[in-house]
Amino acid sequence: MLSILLPVYNCNCAALVTELQRQCVESSTDFEIIVADDGSSIASYIEHNLRIERLEGVRYITRRQNVGRSAIRNFLVSQAQGEWLLFIDGDLTLDNPHFIRRYLQARNNDVVVGGIRIGGDPDVWRNNLRYRYEKAYEQKNTVKNRQQYATKHFSTANFLAHKSVMRNRSFDERFTRYGYEDVLFGKSLAEAHIPITHIDNPITFDFFDSNSTFLEKTEESLRTLYNFRDQLKDYSRLLDTAGRLRALHLQGVLSMVYSLAGQPIKKHLQGNNPSVFWFNVYKLLYYLHYAKNTI
Repeated sequence: MLSILLPVYNCNCAALVTELQRQCVESSTDFEIIVADDGSSIASYIEHNLRIERLEGVRYITRRQNVGRSAIRNFLVSQAQGEWLLFIDGDLTLDNPHFIRRYLQARNNDVVVGGIRIGGDPDVWRNNLRYRYEKAYEQKNTVKNRQQYATKHFSTANFLAHKSVMRNRSFDERFTRYGYEDVLFGKSLAEAHIPITHIDNPITFDFFDSNSTFLEKTEESLRTLYNFRDQLKDYSRLLDTAGRLRALHLQGVLSMVYSLAGQPIKKHLQGNNPSVFWFNVYKLLYYLHYAKNTI
């Protein structure tokens, strides 16, 4: 049996679930789809998503309290009946007609990552920072490159795992804020010597937060990175760079640079022509400034 598990928060997942259900029925596989709403604050999304309960094999669970990205996935695992668990983020789009079939064919592996395709109309999103950032690094996310660095390219957005893998480990529920819970889970797989197989079976990311919202989420993820810096050592390029700069006694200087230039850079990134280069600079400066002032 295949259990498809979708955590959702303030998003419309009806089209995604409908297509997943259609493909499962078409493949004649034994399946269940469980959607858990993690305390969405916008009632219209919950109401809109209620229609998926009409679909055969679909359960929609609404939870009053937001418990975070790790805890909601652990909850979904506890609800699953299947031997195979397919995790998909609820805010993605499925325009891959062979998605379920390819995962069914890959079940000779313990953990399989399908990947993400960056969609969206370039004319609509050309001034969006998240879109520009994702497109800039899209070429690094080929199957070959993902497999070469299998653990560091692990993502919870689209992966299949045997239930025995999930039974023996869980997502770290200390990660209640945005970012890096998937990186630590990938590290736990590596430490347990569980191989991660990457295949070409993408789901599409085609709706992007506003520049301001994306920057807020980025800052939150950088605070998460700092709080779990010991556990994430060697699993973040930014951590590696920050460590080298501290060894050169440059953290104080760069923290001062952030104090002087951080807001002008942020204002540029919130504007209509944001630079991916300056976004990467901002992340490093923000992290170093936050680390220096948190010690």
